[in-house]
Amino acid sequence: MASDEGDAFIHLDFRVDEDRRYIATGSLKATVQVVCQRCMEAVPQELSVDLSLAFVYDEDHAKNIPSDYDPVVMTDGDVILADMVEQEIILALPIVAYHEESGCNPTAVKYASSTDDAPDDEKKPNPFSILADLKAK
Repeated sequence: MASDEGDAFIHLDFRVDEDRRYIATGSLKATVQVVCQRCMEAVPQELSVDLSLAFVYDEDHAKNIPSDYDPVVMTDGDVILADMVEQEIILALPIVAYHEESGCNPTAVKYASSTDDAPDDEKKPNPFSILADLKAK
């Protein structure tokens, strides 16, 4: 992430379901700053996540949770909501982030996409041309 500042808006409804599981359902919306992989500058990324969480005491209980819910392991019977929200934001981040093409710094993009220092009109010898000679023999 490019910055750890910003606002997250979360709405959660807590209840106990018919199987006596502690669950929370709701949504999370946030705008975070991530690093653009073209120009390496900050790019805002909007996140919107629907949450269906089941609170469990340990990993063994997490295995018994229906697939509709994501397990949240409670530490000593407590859940720190700020930590839980932070983890959900991290899980919602894209693997790779980019500006739209018009949004990137053109000089940074040109520099980042340049693979060699040689001018375009200068031709480099092909390193595999030796193999072509061997094949011909």
